[in-house]
Amino acid sequence: MLVREMIKRGETQLNRAHCTDAGIDAERLYCYLQNVDKVKVFLQANDPVEEATREAYFNLIEERAKRIPLQYITGTQEFMGFPFAVNEDVLIPRQDTEVLAEQAAKIIGGEGTGVRSRRKWNVLDLCCGSGNVGISLAKICANAKVTAADLSGKAVETAKKNAAANRVKLTFLQGNLFEPVKKKRYDMIVSNPPYIPTHMIPILQDEIKAHEPLMALDGGEDGLDFYRKIIDRAPVHLSRQGVLILEIGQDQAEEVTRLIRDTMTFSKVHVVKDLPGNNRVVYAAAL
Repeated sequence: MLVREMIKRGETQLNRAHCTDAGIDAERLYCYLQNVDKVKVFLQANDPVEEATREAYFNLIEERAKRIPLQYITGTQEFMGFPFAVNEDVLIPRQDTEVLAEQAAKIIGGEGTGVRSRRKWNVLDLCCGSGNVGISLAKICANAKVTAADLSGKAVETAKKNAAANRVKLTFLQGNLFEPVKKKRYDMIVSNPPYIPTHMIPILQDEIKAHEPLMALDGGEDGLDFYRKIIDRAPVHLSRQGVLILEIGQDQAEEVTRLIRDTMTFSKVHVVKDLPGNNRVVYAAAL
């Protein structure tokens, strides 16, 4: 069997298991197994495959065919160009969330976002998960000091390892939302909280509902439970003209904007769209 034949057979198996992007995943699993890139795969396409390699490869294909996410098989996911270790204790970082990190970085960098500029920013990454947002900000923004917090102790441990791997120093806290920060105030609170309505969980892809942590997905009956809690308490934990910036579901901008305005403690609420044009991020500065 040649490399290209083996990968094609892997694709066929993944298609039978109704895996999305079967061809891409079949190739990526070979890259992962052999520690090579796509160019190397092209160059090796007509090479014969050793039996041990073939066996190891189809073991990986079988795992993916069980609808285990590719990232949990390989143990890694790239975010903002940086590598992050992932496991079933943390949500897999999405490209959509890069909009949150990018907008937060623009605000910290003073890039005309309608927010007061500062020399230094004390940032709280709430519901940090793997740490992808907070760690990325620490990497990108030299003037940001980041604290990352999550309810899950296992998520915090994963985030700590990711900070070490990316060679940045963060403060990590474990606890329910603002509880572990006590009375401390921050210049920015950034969060990608759970926001999927409970009734939508059963219709999600098997990769998500069967493998990713439910506590990182379920936003309550209408998906807004965590926004209510965060927005209600944020003014107590923001410095003067500090910024609250949140990722949202594409149909949640109106409701989250209303929740922020109803506090009467924030200035204009800004909505940022992702590349496909969906509402993805809201932010506002405290008065």
